[in-house]
Amino acid sequence: MEIYSTHRSVVYAAREATTLYLLEEGRQEDVHRLPKYYVDIDNYKGDMIPVNIVNKELSAICELFQDTYLGLKLHFRMNLSSIPFYKSISECIKPCLNTNKQMLFLLVSRLVHCFFSLITSLISLKLVPEKGQIRFDLVFSKEYVSNKHEIDGVLVIVYRLMEEFCPGVIKKITIGHRSSLYELDYYKSVFGVPIELSQTTSLVYALENTNDHSDAIDFLIQNEEDVGKNFLVNPLLNLLSVQITDSDYKRRCEIAIETLIGFSQPTRGNVSSAMNLSISTLQRRLKDEGTSFQEILEDTRKRLSQTYLAEKNISTNEIAYLLGYKSPSQFFKCFKGWFGVTPKAYRDSFMRGTCTA
Repeated sequence: MEIYSTHRSVVYAAREATTLYLLEEGRQEDVHRLPKYYVDIDNYKGDMIPVNIVNKELSAICELFQDTYLGLKLHFRMNLSSIPFYKSISECIKPCLNTNKQMLFLLVSRLVHCFFSLITSLISLKLVPEKGQIRFDLVFSKEYVSNKHEIDGVLVIVYRLMEEFCPGVIKKITIGHRSSLYELDYYKSVFGVPIELSQTTSLVYALENTNDHSDAIDFLIQNEEDVGKNFLVNPLLNLLSVQITDSDYKRRCEIAIETLIGFSQPTRGNVSSAMNLSISTLQRRLKDEGTSFQEILEDTRKRLSQTYLAEKNISTNEIAYLLGYKSPSQFFKCFKGWFGVTPKAYRDSFMRGTCTA
């Protein structure tokens, strides 16, 4: 099975940005040379292009330009509106454009996180809620070593998507794939925010106090009803089913649950509605794949609970809410059934490095 990398539209947008880059650099004579470096992607079915094909083209372009910041420069010139992912997010948030700005930010950040595989599966995003801020960590594939241009490209796309819909919220960027202070100065000049060296490459966003709620989790708890009414994910789920053709109903259901959970109750009705299916059709499709809605919901909660408990700044009561439980005691009971220990004991073990679950 091939490891898919990048959406076809992103490849075309990057080619257009490459031409623009040459023109702005006064290298018009090099524009006619570009086609010989481009690989033929017209023969690939679907919209996701294998990583080795995309990397072959990227390596050739990098060799031509010899620019250590090429990934940054090309992706800042890329036309985001030409990418279906951008258009679908625009459709999803239309009902929320007149809502509180912080609520809109939380919705957009969840959509970008859950559906980023529609742009690339090479680098994924980890969304970490913390007191007073939210952090996007770039997570690299274990099967493929990403180069600095690919990492820069993803960094810029996430930054631009968030700025497009929620401008001015970014607090700082941490860089884990560069090492010199000279490089950090260049990043600061490009992004216009503080840049720090770190073990991970991340975008950190500040959350303002809203209606006396000091963090994202409290804010969502207080506004769950309004969010649930206005939050639409159908356009992105439709895009997922059309463009990633090997995505089964189990995977689509997982993504729908992870997108909705914490914003509205992850019930069969809410999830099937988000997937444009009736409850009976969803249950039948999942049964055909040897699973069930309840099994997928439990597996998703189990996986997310481990992710959240690894972050010491999120309380177990807040995690219970983020996982869609009606009370902390309900979450504690389920968690002990999964792992044989309480959430607190699991976190303590994780922090000591002795957790084996």
